[in-house]
Amino acid sequence: QAGKMLVLLPDIMETQQDASTDNKMKALLVFRNVMGHMKRKEASPTALQLVEKLLPLFDDESSQLRELSICLFKDAMQMVVGNDKQQMKKNVRRSLLPLFFHMSDQSESVAK
Repeated sequence: QAGKMLVLLPDIMETQQDASTDNKMKALLVFRNVMGHMKRKEASPTALQLVEKLLPLFDDESSQLRELSICLFKDAMQMVVGNDKQQMKKNVRRSLLPLFFHMSDQSESVAK
């Protein structure tokens, strides 16, 4: 089932740009669950695409959404294998400064 849903994940993320916080949270939970049931090799290309889309969510007004997006970012980093690792390193470097600023986030769970 997770493999079949994999093809939908990029479209789900695209539709979330203007969605409500609640819908964004639900979409991120879908990503987390689907990718958690997949082998790393299958999930690697999607994880690479996902990390680029998560960066804007780090600054969302909802602390729950910020926390979930950062946790999913970490999970996605761990899913990448093979040739995708080089591109992931570039994406992570771009994300380090925004992540660093969240270490002093008002929400303790986000800062952690």
